[in-house]
Amino acid sequence: MNSHRGNAFDLLRLAAALLVVVGHSWVLTGHVDPLTFLSGTNAGDLGVGVFFLLSGYLVSSSWLSDPSLKRFAARRALRIYPAYALVVLVLTFLLGPLVTTLTTGEYLFGGGTWQFLLGNLSVFHVQFDLPGVFAGNPYPNAVDGSLWTIRVEVLCYVGVAALGLLGFLRCRWILLSVAAALMLVATVVEVSGYHGLLLPGLLDYQAAVPIAYFGVGMAYREFIGAQPPPWWTLPVTAFVWAALWITPAAPVGAIPFVAALTYTIAFRAPAAVQRPTGGYDLSYGTYLLAFPLQQLLSGLPAAANAALTAVIVLALAALSWRFVERPALRHKPSRPVPATTG
Repeated sequence: MNSHRGNAFDLLRLAAALLVVVGHSWVLTGHVDPLTFLSGTNAGDLGVGVFFLLSGYLVSSSWLSDPSLKRFAARRALRIYPAYALVVLVLTFLLGPLVTTLTTGEYLFGGGTWQFLLGNLSVFHVQFDLPGVFAGNPYPNAVDGSLWTIRVEVLCYVGVAALGLLGFLRCRWILLSVAAALMLVATVVEVSGYHGLLLPGLLDYQAAVPIAYFGVGMAYREFIGAQPPPWWTLPVTAFVWAALWITPAAPVGAIPFVAALTYTIAFRAPAAVQRPTGGYDLSYGTYLLAFPLQQLLSGLPAAANAALTAVIVLALAALSWRFVERPALRHKPSRPVPATTG
């Protein structure tokens, strides 16, 4: 599916990435996001939710436009892995040696460095700390806390492929049931305070809410398609979310409102703002690179941390798009054109 045709998905993805920057600016400077006091959730989680909401819509559309497991897997890998792998390599061999409190030898030949490199390159064994890196920060021993969601995203792709192979991506009531089940799981996790695993070795409790967003995105695509939700859904879902602000269910209560607001903007925004960066998609690079930058700038106040990070990371994200992401996407396999007979 062409994500640039008649919608503001590019605008929303960039806004989501910057929302994560804002949310992390509080945490990484030793504070609590003010939104948490009001709503039980935070700006960073809402930004991640928008990413998964749009991904559920677009990735399921991608399968339906070309239901080939091989080509689907290749497209998804080319979209997310080259930039992801480069970031892991840069963190390991450039940022780490520059800021570690250890000697170069201790850093390079310590087991933790290679666990970080190999674990993160595998996607499914995410490591957050590098030896001696950011150990004294207000949020210590986390080099890039955003990496954990990539594993969740990949597992969502596996779910889309499974539903597609079973023929369920065109069955709206099955998709609605899947979305409802995922919402229920997320609600149980949040309300019970469960902090264990959802799938051993693959998913922990933090994945429940993002996956629920993804399921809602798939269901929205099938039920409503490329149309905005009715206007009344905004005040109704906002009221429901506000009613849950003082409860543990608040993060799940945000999902219907965020969905209504996201798709209202997506399909009602004027064409002039739909592609704020032209042909450059800066959202993914911003998301991957902002956290380590914010750790480097953790001595600044939260607002300054967010603002300076945004300026720097958007420039780096432009380089990532120009020299890594866009060249990789040129290798995406195309659906074969059916042969015609004379």
